[in-house]
Formats: sequence, structure tokens, C-alpha cells
Amino acid sequence: MRKEMEERGLIPVKFIINNLMDAHFKAGDVKKGLDLHKEMLIKGFEPDVVTTSAAIDGLCKNGLLQEAKVYLVKAKEANEVTYTALVDGLCKQGNMNDADKVFMDMSKTGLALDKFSYTSKIAGHCREGDIVEALRLKRWMVQNGIYPDLLTFSSLTWGLATKGFMIEAKQVFDDMLNRGIAPDAVVYDILIRGYLMQNE
Repeated sequence: MRKEMEERGLIPVKFIINNLMDAHFKAGDVKKGLDLHKEMLIKGFEPDVVTTSAAIDGLCKNGLLQEAKVYLVKAKEANEVTYTALVDGLCKQGNMNDADKVFMDMSKTGLALDKFSYTSKIAGHCREGDIVEALRLKRWMVQNGIYPDLLTFSSLTWGLATKGFMIEAKQVFDDMLNRGIAPDAVVYDILIRGYLMQNE
């Protein structure tokens, strides 16, 4: 499609290059994604927040966290989505110290911490076994008027259940029900496995 556009003398506009770049990153073709980013600069297009978010998300999902951090530092435009993509990538790699720094930088720059950024951190701390910090973040989240969603609750339930804290896991489950959030099969599976582990 792009080749056909160029053959007709049509120059791809920035949003098309952004979409192509994002598609290549999602397909795992980092080189092609970065090549398109360079091409955008050569054509005189200034990267916007969509470009930055797509690049950081793509780099993180392909395990290139250092490159993503460098890209964020150089970026002229970034928003909540951009920062959250990096926080999520760092958390999934178990790099909680850097994730905490980016999370705090996000707050310092005046960007709103939303349920996605909180949930990424909560899930990361649960994966690392730091349940105390995960629960603290959930309390902080609610105090700031941001309400947990199904992913937040399932992360907390999983973190507690895998540590054998089934009373606390059931309290989180009950809190979810009280907030009108319907549990899915994953949450029930987490609880069942947790109870089975206790009976072994």
C-alpha cells in the first residue's frame, strides 16, 4: 500500500508513518520500526506524542528497555500513555527501581497518574512478591480518586494467593464485588489454586 502511494507521487503523512511504525513494533520488527522513525525525521516530520508512545511501547515490548528510557529522555512530547508504557515494560522485566523512578517522574512533570500506571506498578510488585507495596499503591490509588479495575484486583488476588495469604486474597475479592466489578474466570482460578495450595 505504501509503495503504491509513493509510485503515485503521494508522500505518506505523519499519521500514516506513525501507524506503520506502530504495526512493525507490534509485529516484533524493531529495525523496521526504527527505520520508519528515522524516515519521519528525514522527511521533516517532528515526532509527536503518538510517535513517542508507539516507539516506547514497541521498544519495551521487544525488551529494549534501556533504549526506551533514552528515547523518553530525548522526547519533546510525552503524555500519560508514553510514561505508562515505559513503567509497564520495566515492571514486566522486574526492574522495579527504575519503574518507581519513572512513575515518580511522571507525577513530577504534572502528568496525571491513572489506573493504568497504578495497575502496572501494582502488578509488577505482585510479580516480585512485594505485596505490602502493592497494597500500599492500591490504597494510594483510591485515596487519589482513581478506582481499581478488574486487572488491578486480579493482580492483587494473584499476588496474595501465591504467597498463601488467602484471607487477604478473599478480602480483595470481596472488595471487588462490593465495587460492582464482576470477577472473570482468571480470578476464580487464582482463588481455587490458592485454596488448593493451602490444603496440600
